[in-house]
Amino acid sequence: MNSLSSRLLLALFPANANFFKLSPDGVDMSALAEQAGIQQGELEIGLAEIERTVINDIETSGMRGRLALCLKHLCGTGNGMVYIPDEGNAKFYPLTRYVVNRDGMGSVLEIITLDSVAPSTLDPKLQSALGLDKKKEGNSKDDSAEVNVELYTRIYREAELWQVYQEVNDVIVPGSEGTYPIDACPWIPLRIPEEDAQSYGAGLIFDYFGDFDALEKLTKAMLKGAAAAAKVLWALDQNAEIRPTDITKAESGDVLRFKADHLKSITQDKYADFRFVTEYIESLIKRLETAFGVRTSIQRNGERVTAEEIRYLAQELEEVLGGIYSILAEDLLLPLVRRIMDRLQRTHRLPELPQGIVKPRIVVGVAALGRGQDMRKLTEWATAAKQSLGDQVFAQRVDAGELMYRLGAASDLSMKGLIKSDETLQQEQQDQTMQQAAIRAAPNLAQAAMAPQGEPSGNQAG
Repeated sequence: MNSLSSRLLLALFPANANFFKLSPDGVDMSALAEQAGIQQGELEIGLAEIERTVINDIETSGMRGRLALCLKHLCGTGNGMVYIPDEGNAKFYPLTRYVVNRDGMGSVLEIITLDSVAPSTLDPKLQSALGLDKKKEGNSKDDSAEVNVELYTRIYREAELWQVYQEVNDVIVPGSEGTYPIDACPWIPLRIPEEDAQSYGAGLIFDYFGDFDALEKLTKAMLKGAAAAAKVLWALDQNAEIRPTDITKAESGDVLRFKADHLKSITQDKYADFRFVTEYIESLIKRLETAFGVRTSIQRNGERVTAEEIRYLAQELEEVLGGIYSILAEDLLLPLVRRIMDRLQRTHRLPELPQGIVKPRIVVGVAALGRGQDMRKLTEWATAAKQSLGDQVFAQRVDAGELMYRLGAASDLSMKGLIKSDETLQQEQQDQTMQQAAIRAAPNLAQAAMAPQGEPSGNQAG
């Protein structure tokens, strides 16, 4: 479970890299820059600055640890919720601390959360309004032993807005009412897998419940068998002249007078059965390790394990996780980015963006898997073509510029300014040709400049 959750965390939130990009929706970047009255480069720099601001807020607010805990619960129980307040660090809610209601399409309609709050941390006026300042009569316990109160928060959807209020002891907390945009809700409930008309997920363990159940029962049977096999029993012949107490009281090295064949140890002839059970347990563990992304499970036992085998099996495992990536990209990453951008805009740390024009686009998870496959196929094809055709024929038949553009697209990198255009290459070739011609002509010009203008006559010489 730890391995799979860590794998998902690194895939969805890679270190020192953006997991999303801001891009125009249905509008070309140059057209949007023209509408804004700025250069396209300035627009790209501004969007990149917004992306860095959002990533920096995630890294500095302690959100990564909460997200790691949420992913672990998702893999195990199939449910979890992240809360991103207007200020301060994020919070994780396990399934025992919230309920959620979804419609048949999976859209969230209502959420109720439960928090335990110490009355002393609340404002005195708020304590008085909620009736928390009254001491219970007849309480013989120490007054310093404060009892937390249950704080319920209700979030429900109404008229394209999220309505929020809180209750303590069936009393609405004054000043707790509020609204949030429909696409920037601070509460982000998650579930795996997604099923129609189901408000909760069953988790990945549910898919492998049979293997877990069999592993649990076989392990218990092996423990009982090991305990029985470890028990030492002796069988003494009924006609033996020695008494059982003499044998049990004898110390190591004592000499007893009786026939040795009258005493035998009782053993269980279950080694073959235990071996079969042990091998089956190992196969179950191997299968579960593969399903839950344990890296050691993708390597077979052997002296000669090729790197290609490891890469192939790792790629297969990544493709198996593609379904989880697609769910989390839609239900976690996009709402997370929208919420953080809304929070930063509320505190005037981000500028207001055009509604419905500039939208975040997730570039990790399934998108990264698709680009990784394109990159792998392009690299394999180029390597095979160069080996088959040779460097000279490959350079003649393959368009180097187009190949570089496709490799850049597979890497999700902008090729603007990185690849020279055909006009630039032609101009450079012309300049190089002219420079070489000038170099070749330089010795002749120098020799002509150093030669005398004319030979002097003999009379003048005399």
